[in-house]
Formats: sequence, structure tokens, C-alpha cells
Amino acid sequence: MARLGPMNAAEAAQARGKVLEALVDQYLVGHAARDAKLDKAPEVVLAMQQAQRQVLVEAYMERLFKDLPPPSDDAIRDYYNRHPEWFAQRRLYRVQELELQLAPARIAEIEAQLGKSHGLSEFTAWLDTQGIAVKSGETVRPAEKIPAAVLSQFARMKDGQAVVIPVDGDRVGVLQLLGSQAQPVSPEQAHDAISHQLLAEQRRTLLEAEIRQLRASGKVEYASGFAPAPASAAAPLDRP
Repeated sequence: MARLGPMNAAEAAQARGKVLEALVDQYLVGHAARDAKLDKAPEVVLAMQQAQRQVLVEAYMERLFKDLPPPSDDAIRDYYNRHPEWFAQRRLYRVQELELQLAPARIAEIEAQLGKSHGLSEFTAWLDTQGIAVKSGETVRPAEKIPAAVLSQFARMKDGQAVVIPVDGDRVGVLQLLGSQAQPVSPEQAHDAISHQLLAEQRRTLLEAEIRQLRASGKVEYASGFAPAPASAAAPLDRP
């Protein structure tokens, strides 16, 4: 009931009845599952253990974060000033997106062909001759929904220009800037969003520190063949 939020007396009475009946149904189905010995099935046991661990983790995190103070107005103002591209100078970008299925080793070839092509239609025709699968679509994205590395490139591009970006695995993206328009956000409009972002960053920093401490004070042993590779060997190539 508490998760349903504020309600008047009539709404609360109706909600209580629905919640109660849902709990009855849940109990009956759960009892039937136990009668069928489903609680002994290996996959169900694993799922129940995972659910229990998740509840404990969330309870621990809630206790860890409960005394975090909200971000100060000075911190919010500083964040606003440090990111004009998201706020004071925010823009909406209209983008033509191509998603290519090919090996990352061919990115240089793709960039060279894109530079030689007279427009995206000629480039996509070339892709077809190469047998490269393409997904295409047009979208409008605000600055804050664009990766920082791509956003910095958009700021230097003219309408009609395109950029190649690695996505993941065997996918490569081609983004053509079709146009943009200014849509700034005032400090007052951005206040709550920035507060949430700063609080999330504080929580992430605190959680990472807590995990480092728990790992340092605990003893972690890996079964043969499951130990993670050294960071130097496992680190992927840097990507924008």
C-alpha cells in the first residue's frame, strides 16, 4: 500500500481490497507450486537465492545512502555552468542513423568511403555492393542524450556531414547531422534534473568505495578456470 503513493480514503479502501485479493492469489499459487515440488527444482532454487541476495543488496544500499545530504545549490549551479552544451547552449539534433553489421577492423575503410561519397545515398549504395547489412532511421535527439564524444563532433560539423562511430561487437554506426536548433534550459528548469544526477553520482562513488572496502576486508576465491583475466590483458580498446 505504501508503494501506491498518496490516496484519499475511498481510493485507499478500494486499493486495500485489490492488494488483499492479489496476496490471496499469490499465496494459493505459491502453495500449489510447493505441492508440485517446484521449490526443489534447481532453476527455481537458484532464482529464489538470487532474489534473496537482491533484496539484501537493496536493503544494504538503502542503509548506505540514507544519510547522504542533497546536493547544495552551489554544486548544482557549478554543474550547470560546467555543461553549457546540456543547458545554456543546449540544442536538439536531427540525425540520420545507419547501423552497419561489419567487423571493427573495417572502420577505416568505411570512413574513407564515406569521405569520398557524394551524399549518404551514394554511400549506402556502396554498402549494398559490399554486402554490408544496414539498418537506417531518422531521429531527433537532445544534447544530453548524445554521447559526449559524438556531441563534441556535432558541434564542429555542418548540416549534411556524417561521422563514423564504433557501437559494440560487430556493429558500427554512421550518424549524419541533418540539422539542429537551439533549445536552452534555464538554471531553474535544470535544477531538479541536476540534483538527481549529482545524487546518483554521489551514490555511485560511495557504493564503489564500499565495495572496494568489502573486497579488501574479505576473502574472494575463484574456482579453477573462473578467475578474471588481469586488467592489462582484459581491457578493451578505448572507444568514443
